[in-house]
Amino acid sequence: MNPKKAKTVFKDLHHDLDLEENLVNDILDFYWLHVRKAIVSATYPRINIENLGIFQVKYKALSKTIDKYENAINKLGTENFNKYVKYDNMKSRLDVLLKLRDAMAAEKQRKYDIKSNRYGNTTRGMEEKGKDS
Repeated sequence: MNPKKAKTVFKDLHHDLDLEENLVNDILDFYWLHVRKAIVSATYPRINIENLGIFQVKYKALSKTIDKYENAINKLGTENFNKYVKYDNMKSRLDVLLKLRDAMAAEKQRKYDIKSNRYGNTTRGMEEKGKDS
């Protein structure tokens, strides 16, 4: 698969759809702007982009980032008014990350419940005897 450059994509769409090149450029910029916002805002644990793939948040990286923000917030404190803007910004970012972690934990629990309802006890090991299915 050979990657295409943006200029060739614009020209191909311009000729295929009979649209102005500036309009095609604006449409693609608008689409990728929203894709970047969705990835950066971290409101969803998974983002699926057709013909490109799935972007998924890694739980370890999320935990490390949450720890980093909590440590930074504890170091800043709220005594100094000049640092309050930084504190408030970090606190809002931390709230978003905590909501994302809760959503990921809820999804993991939902998958576990589905698996346990389908297959029964999923915690037994290979050594333990169980009923044959």
